[in-house]
Amino acid sequence: MSDKAFQTTGRTDLGQNVDEFKPPELGDDDFADHTAKMTANAIEATKLIEIVEVKAGVGQVHLLGRVKIDNERAFMEKVVSPVLDAFFDCGADGFVGKQYFKRKRGQLPRYGWVISFASNSIREAANTICTALEDAIPHLEVMEAPLSGPSTPQSGGQRSGRKGAAPIGAGG
Repeated sequence: MSDKAFQTTGRTDLGQNVDEFKPPELGDDDFADHTAKMTANAIEATKLIEIVEVKAGVGQVHLLGRVKIDNERAFMEKVVSPVLDAFFDCGADGFVGKQYFKRKRGQLPRYGWVISFASNSIREAANTICTALEDAIPHLEVMEAPLSGPSTPQSGGQRSGRKGAAPIGAGG
């Protein structure tokens, strides 16, 4: 297939030909932020943690999230263990643990789960971590679904009062 098969026509909102459109280059900070958000989405897709803070810098990602007490065991098995293994696989320096803090003086300490990593190749590290979490992400499979729409047609029309099939020529 030739390249021309994939060409389109038209213009962007700024009047540039669609065929000539090139996305803007991402700077290092923007790329780090994008990578952190995509990693957070993958971790949150496990439904075991709610990410509440995403921070990124060049070559590093820092995520803070809440895990319900009922989910902590599953979180340890399905998220923490694979993420720590992924740190080894991609050579990233990483940390997973609890961070304690207070919102007000005199308040009891609270904690959130931290997933933080740094790498010379942040893209490779993020991809390795996301791949390690594939088994932890629930997949929905629909086996059977009710059909929606109008009800079954009536033999002889709805006015005849009869339901179901009737012999041909028996209509009244």
